[in-house]
Amino acid sequence: METGNLATKEGFACAKSYLGLISIGDASVEGAQKQGNLKEITSIELETYNFLGIYAKLCTVTKGN
Repeated sequence: METGNLATKEGFACAKSYLGLISIGDASVEGAQKQGNLKEITSIELETYNFLGIYAKLCTVTKGN
């Protein structure tokens, strides 16, 4: 998702999962916006990593001003 405006800041929010049973963290857009101190979001990206269902990580990356 992108607006086409130039971004000067970036925020990250990640959540981890172990064995699909235990989840830790907050990968919300609002969490990434707060972490990056963004007032206007220009793009949102999702990054994922999974190792055989034993360990998984989901990160939301927001860019904006």
